[in-house]
Amino acid sequence: HVKGSDVEAFVTEAFEDDNSFRLFDTSHVSHNERELAKGIVAGAKLVKAKSQQDGPVEVHVVTKVWYTHLGYERTRLSVRESLRDLEEALQDPDVDLKVHLMLHWPRCYAGVDWMDCEGEEYYLPDAVKEAGPPPALDKQNAWKESWKALEDIYSSKDSYPGVASIGVANFKNGDMKSIMADSRIRPHLVQLNVWSLLHDPTTVNLCNRYHTHMQVFDVMNGIISRARQAPHANGHLHKVAHELASDERRLSAAHVVFKWLTQYEISALQRDIDLSVAGIPDLTENQLMEVGHAVEAILSGSDMEDDVHVQVTFHATDQDMVLFFYPGPTDEDELMITYIKKGSYYQEPTHPKHQFRLYSAVDPEVYYDHVVDGNYGDFQHVHVNLQDNTNVQEE
Repeated sequence: HVKGSDVEAFVTEAFEDDNSFRLFDTSHVSHNERELAKGIVAGAKLVKAKSQQDGPVEVHVVTKVWYTHLGYERTRLSVRESLRDLEEALQDPDVDLKVHLMLHWPRCYAGVDWMDCEGEEYYLPDAVKEAGPPPALDKQNAWKESWKALEDIYSSKDSYPGVASIGVANFKNGDMKSIMADSRIRPHLVQLNVWSLLHDPTTVNLCNRYHTHMQVFDVMNGIISRARQAPHANGHLHKVAHELASDERRLSAAHVVFKWLTQYEISALQRDIDLSVAGIPDLTENQLMEVGHAVEAILSGSDMEDDVHVQVTFHATDQDMVLFFYPGPTDEDELMITYIKKGSYYQEPTHPKHQFRLYSAVDPEVYYDHVVDGNYGDFQHVHVNLQDNTNVQEE
């Protein structure tokens, strides 16, 4: 969650140019709903001014009830405060705001290091304490009273303008089974850690059975940042990214994973407005399967058996050379790969558009830059002659 004075500008920027963000995730405990509303209003007016759109701009906000506010009356109080802080966007004629209310957690867990169950209760405002008993007095059932409150709020939408759906986050098997079995209104929306797609199939199956929409978070930390630990799977993600890219837009493994999720109608929460999947073509059946296998391998901590890359063989034809991975002229983080003696060669598995630099071993002012222009599965030989700068590439 973005906090503080940056929220309004960050949200407004998300509407600009090619950014098509229309859903924002926050929570009441983040204390940024008022700034979020201001950013939404500014962004909507920006969209209307540029596109000459008739009518209001539809925007969705997910906000959540913190575990300190579990219990019927505490939850109602939290929702009233959230809607009050979102009021500027709710009332603006240029915005059609849809608010999605969720229970952030089913309870406070004493064994979780960052949760301060007693301390947070102690420092609550008197209005919260007076609204209802501490949820810690009934940890197994306090959330059930909160869910009843959300059901009543959703059923009385005339009194709660903008409320479009209700849901839960961070609920595990037992609580999910209970809420699906015993509720008057089953959750419309469930937020899960991306790990749940692999490690919590019961919850995923429950959501599918009852047509509950799933949103996943921690995609970047759970998949993308771990991809290098599974180089074969990472290669497959980059392969699909290359296949989907166009001359106007280069794509990353992150784009591919987010597109894969949304194509399965799973929303993915992200913090980077540069990762919009708008305009990316749909994955084919084979690509969906390939990305699915790669994601499963990364999440399970293993790797795919088959690698995929462009195999480039660098030949040092006239002198000793030093091979570097070269990110580009604006990046000084060259990575030395190997020393290649005159008359010998080195094979490097790599990816399209990767850049390399071969320096003369005796004169670093003399070098040759090579950009990989092949496709996945290609084998290329690059014969480098630094003396007269004759460099021949063979397929």
